[in-house]
Formats: sequence, C-alpha cells, structure tokens
Amino acid sequence: MHTTRRMNARRILRSMNFSNFGVSFIKPKVFRCDPRSSASNENDVAAVPSRSIANYGLIRHFALSHTSARNFDTSVRKEPPEPQGLPLFGTMLSLISAGGAQKLHEYVDKRHQELGPVYKEQIGPVRAVFVKSPNEYRKILIDFAGPTPQHFLPESWKLYNEIRSQQRGLLFMDGEEWWHYRKILNKIMLRPQSKTFFSIPCQEVAERLTQKWKIYSQAGCTIPDLEYQLYQWSIEVMLATLIGSQWRNYEPRIRSEIQHVALMLHRIFLYSATLSMMPAKLAMKLKLPVWNKFVKTVDIAIDKVHNLIPEIIRLNGDGLLKRIKDEGIDDDMAAKIITDFIIAAGDTTSFTMQWILLLLSSRPELQDQLYRDIKDLSLDELLQHQLLRSAWKETLRLYPVAPFLSRYLPVDAIIDNYFVPKGDLILLSLYSSGRDKNNFPRPNDFWPERWIRTEDGYQGVKDARASIPFAAGLRNCVGRRLAETQLSLTLAQIIKNFKIECENRSSIEMILHLITVPSKPIKLKLIDREI
Repeated sequence: MHTTRRMNARRILRSMNFSNFGVSFIKPKVFRCDPRSSASNENDVAAVPSRSIANYGLIRHFALSHTSARNFDTSVRKEPPEPQGLPLFGTMLSLISAGGAQKLHEYVDKRHQELGPVYKEQIGPVRAVFVKSPNEYRKILIDFAGPTPQHFLPESWKLYNEIRSQQRGLLFMDGEEWWHYRKILNKIMLRPQSKTFFSIPCQEVAERLTQKWKIYSQAGCTIPDLEYQLYQWSIEVMLATLIGSQWRNYEPRIRSEIQHVALMLHRIFLYSATLSMMPAKLAMKLKLPVWNKFVKTVDIAIDKVHNLIPEIIRLNGDGLLKRIKDEGIDDDMAAKIITDFIIAAGDTTSFTMQWILLLLSSRPELQDQLYRDIKDLSLDELLQHQLLRSAWKETLRLYPVAPFLSRYLPVDAIIDNYFVPKGDLILLSLYSSGRDKNNFPRPNDFWPERWIRTEDGYQGVKDARASIPFAAGLRNCVGRRLAETQLSLTLAQIIKNFKIECENRSSIEMILHLITVPSKPIKLKLIDREI
C-alpha cells in the first residue's frame, strides 16, 4: 500500500513539476537537542565527522520510525484539514482564479490563514501536505529525513537525462551514491574556513563587475539586461573558484564562452519555467517547440561546459577543482559534478542579487550606513559584518529562491498533531512562515536590522527557524558557504562604488517560474559615490 502511494505521489509531483531548487547551496548545525538550533546554528554540520553524521541519521531515522509506528493509534488519528475541491481537478480552479501557478505562494499563504499551519490539498493532480510551522520544519528535514533524504527536480530535466542517457552530478543523485560524494564535498565546501578559500575569487569577479557597471553609472543610464549580466557574474564566480589563482590570466581566453554559457543557461531557465506549466512528457510526445528548444539549449550548454572542464583540469590550478580531485574524485565524475554546480548556481544567486539590489534601492539611508561601516574593511571583516550579512539574509526571508521545500516522508509521522503516512509529499511553505507576524514583526518590511544580535537576542525576530532559505539537514545546499561569500563580497563592492536606485520598483511583483523571479525586468540605476 505504501509503495503504491509513493509511486502515485511521484507521478503527481512530476505532472505539476514542483521543484526543490534552492540557492542550491547550504549547510546547517542540526544535531542539538534544542530544536531552535536548526536555524540559528545551522553552519556547523561540517565540523562533525561525515561517518558520524551518517550513522546518527540512520540510527535516528529507524528509531523515530519504530517509535512512530508503535505510538500511532490509527483508530483515533487525526488527518490534516483539507479544502473542498472538484473530483479529478481538486482545487485547481481556485488556484487559476487566484492568479495561477505564478501566484502559488500567495494562494497557499491564504490557505494557511484559512486552515492553519498544516493542511492537505489536491491542486489538479497534485496532493500534498503543506506545512508552515517552524516547529515542524526540523522534524521533517532532520528528524524524519533519514540518512539519504529525497528531493525533487522538474520533470523536464528528468526526461532530458533519460533521452540523452545522461549521468549527472550531485543534484540528480540519490541513495548511497549521493551520500558518498556528498561526504567528500561537505569536507571541502562547508567547513567554516571555506569562506576564506572562496573570498579571493569572489572578490576578483565582484571587482570586474563593478568596473563594468561604471560604464552605465557614468552614462547615467539603467543597467541593460541586468538578469543576463548577473548570470555571467554567477558563472564567473563558479569558474574562478574552481580554477583559483590562475583565473585572472585565464578569464580573457574564455570570456566569449562564458557569455555564451550565460545566455544558454538563461534560456534554459525560461524554457524550464514554461514547461513547468504543462506535463513535460506530453510536450515531448507532441514535439512542442518549447520542448525542442529546451533540449537543444541544454545540449549546447552541457556541451560548452563539458568542453571547458578538461581545459580547466589541464591548468592544474589551486582552486576548488584541485581540492575535489585531491579527494579521489576522478576527472569524469568531477566534470559531472561541476557541470551541475554551474547550471544550478546560474539562476539562484543571480536572482537573489536582483532582489537584494531592488530592496536596497528603497533604503538609501541604509546604503549610506553600510558604506560608512564597510568602506575600509578587509575581506575577512566584510564576511563577518552583521549588517551586510543581514541584508541578504532579510532578502531571502522575503524572497526565498525556493518558496517551497519539498520532501517525501520516509516514515509515518505526526506533524503538528496530524497523522501523515509514509510516502506523502510534504511542501514546507517558506514564503508563508517568512512573512508571518508571529515569527517576524513587520513581516512585509525590508528591515535587515532585525537580524542584528543584541544581548537580548534579535530585535525583530521571534522565531529564526521560520526562514531557512538554504534548507536544513543532510541534504542541505552544498554550496551555501560559496553563495554567502559571493553575495556578501559582491554587495559590499557595489555599495562601495555606487548608490543604488530603481526606476520601476513599485511595479515589480514576485512571481514563480520554478523559483521566485521579478514580474518584469528591473530598471536598476547606479550613481557613482564621491569618494
């Protein structure tokens, strides 16, 4: 019965293409008895030996499963509340009238207000349990997740891998294979000292970006193709980190390749977003133009990146790639892992930076305060600066890249006093919990100062566990340290050089295209600072 339910849930998920693209980069401290530690101390998992983490997860998973099964009284168990819907279509018509899939985050938020922090709903063919309780996030992502947690990807990507017989990197792995490579990458990418290792390449790319943007500030015009330019920035950070100290000399030789890859990744994102609105398998069978364009573009992007990797390997640099190879990962698997790193990071950090700049444009006095605070700091000091970190942390609270984190329950569980059976699809409503006044005073305000720690704790945060944009647990975002370093240093470099304005801020809304994106291109204008 559970097997059938699990298979049905997988088919349901594929048909709607709920995804788990987070700033697919992360890492938390998760194994304290205090449940609040999963948010405020999420950065220390890498300090625990990998084998210990695996054994802990396995033992805890089976212990919880056994305890849960023993304690459930199926005769009195309480099911999550559920809105009424139509046969077959469920509440799909209600979603359509609320704005469709682009407004799913707002639709689910209203359902939570109506039905509570945990509810079940069938939207079209998808039947899932939506959860917005910070108390339950830890249980689902850590306590119940098991040693190899499951996550989900768009159907279009899975179909592409099948038709091309592609063996992909960490993002597409499961089970023991995933855990083998994840242990290695945890050691390389998630220890606290990793930020220092990442800081020089991130700073070099940030300086190049600001030099480029001075052309627009001096001309007094908005930045053209902001989205595409930030794609390039994101790819350059990844390549500079992989290569190391030779990046500055190598970059001019592959500049045109980087620009082409950025263009292809941008198109892949657009085509994937379109395919998420329909059954991708049907689009493939009907040979719809969007499917054909998607496949062709992915072919080109993967081919371009695959051609770059051997050349990067031959450079024998001192960057992240060398560390990966020094840990025994062969060239072929390293190429697969790196390809997925570049593809996964392309849109997540680029869109996060767009949201940061948009929000900062509304707070000129905050920009000036940041400038005064950071203008003379070293790279290490910048990475520790609380208000600078709080700017992107607050942005991710308001605009989480993945507004829903999705997991299948590997065990029967009680979630907020409701029974949820093994195999059910769980969607954690980060958008809703991040904008809940019970967790954050002035929940819709951009107020980075709320995250500044004082002797009495945070001044504007009631429950920090409600905002976990990098997820938690063993299958968190492996590139979290890199993303944090990239965002902090690039933001600092922009603030040191410019004042940030936006010509169309009031007309920008948040919509979903697999991840959270602006509803229209942001018209960002930079004013040179008088230094």
